[in-house]
Amino acid sequence: MNIDTWSSLNQQEKDILLECDEITLDFTSFGRDSVLSVAPDCVVIGYGQLCDEFLNLLIHTEHGQKLQVSHLLPQDFVSLKGSLGNFRLSFLNGDKSIQSIVVSQVISFAPLENLPTCKGVHRADMYCSADEMLGRILSFCGEIECVRNIVFDPTHCQYQGRRPLANGSGICHACADICPTIGITKDDSVMLLELSSIDCIACGKCVSVCPTGSVQREGDGLESFTYRARLYKGYIPLIVARGQVQELEDMFKSLKAQNPALLPFILEVPDMLNATYLLTLLQESGAQVVLYTPLGEHILADIESLNETYRRIFGKKAILHYTELSQLASLPHTHYIYTPKDSECAKDIFAERMRFWVKQEDYGRLSIKHFGILNIKPEQCTLCLSCVEACNTKALMNNQARFELLYKPSLCTDCGYCVASCPESCISLHSHALDLKPQSFEYTPMASDEPFKCIECGEIFATSKSIAKIKTILSPAFKDDNLKLKTLECCANCKVKVMFEGAYS
Repeated sequence: MNIDTWSSLNQQEKDILLECDEITLDFTSFGRDSVLSVAPDCVVIGYGQLCDEFLNLLIHTEHGQKLQVSHLLPQDFVSLKGSLGNFRLSFLNGDKSIQSIVVSQVISFAPLENLPTCKGVHRADMYCSADEMLGRILSFCGEIECVRNIVFDPTHCQYQGRRPLANGSGICHACADICPTIGITKDDSVMLLELSSIDCIACGKCVSVCPTGSVQREGDGLESFTYRARLYKGYIPLIVARGQVQELEDMFKSLKAQNPALLPFILEVPDMLNATYLLTLLQESGAQVVLYTPLGEHILADIESLNETYRRIFGKKAILHYTELSQLASLPHTHYIYTPKDSECAKDIFAERMRFWVKQEDYGRLSIKHFGILNIKPEQCTLCLSCVEACNTKALMNNQARFELLYKPSLCTDCGYCVASCPESCISLHSHALDLKPQSFEYTPMASDEPFKCIECGEIFATSKSIAKIKTILSPAFKDDNLKLKTLECCANCKVKVMFEGAYS
């Protein structure tokens, strides 16, 4: 983009756009570029005339002789994992056992349902001729430059390394579900996400749907985005994709004539936006946000939620289309500066920003994705803390000083791990909801209990409810053994001591 050609921008506005680009570069890793070496080998899956013609082409042409080719029948195919240059293909061998090989590319002449769509996987119906397909295969051989567009931090991820559900799946894998290629895939057998730079098309959708900000674009993460948004104080951000900047230039003069405060906010892929990014832009600029580039359907629910929040608090719409400039208004009370901390996930950032708007008022219950409201039956809760261990956004916390279970609704991702983990079945979840009131942004006691002291040494080692439950379960089995009954009320150290002394008494 050559901003010097924009006659409708003054020098200060041009400087802001240049500084935005510099911030993006400052937050871009030097190690994002790499070179992938792809060996000249492939596996052909299929049979029939088309398959035979292609195999003959490989054998009898000069180009085909550059490839090392293996042939596999469709009925023997089991699975394919990995990416271009490093696929692991599993198949049935002669004795019907499963064998795996590593191969650079795969060509299929059969309709295999579990064959992934990605670079290095070629289906016959993708090409007009065998020569065209062969040319494409050969173009992938050798050294290929890769650019990492997505950065993944598993710290708060709701899938990575977490306990699977009873059916073997994870609760949140929205990034893998929305990926149009295999830029992000999930492996339920080990509960891991796998990122493939070679297959990523940098669409940004995975960033948008991640509830905790674990997936972010290189150079366009929440911290970088915050500093860029801060430059727009006193302006009205006009969101536009970099690929549409030239198109915008032709009509920007007329838009700016309607409102001189409009200034392009250029993003490589606006489809990366979600409620946290948009809320950041709204507050740091202290203005409404205008869309020039249409956003994908996966973002519309977030826009609706923010618009409803804005309407309840400020009586205006938060995010407008560029054809709605007449609805723009001065809203100085919306401005808020907040710099994310390194340890914070998207939930922490959203909660702090929304808290500033809500203050001490109650604006009712809001329908919003990736939020949930827990209900805990305190009389059933034994403070076993299984729910606390299951929550990796700290929506649930343990107050060790007072034996309380604490809950902050604004940090809840609606994942449901706490519900699945509760042995007492005393937790229920109201999905897609957040109460716009002060209590949602602070920790509130949901259940409490009295500490239980060891009857031998007096050390606190459990809660009264948990010991009562254990005694209820085990007392019938130990009714004739006073020694074992006594150990139920002892800490781990004293339990061994009591049993040892009892054995020699």
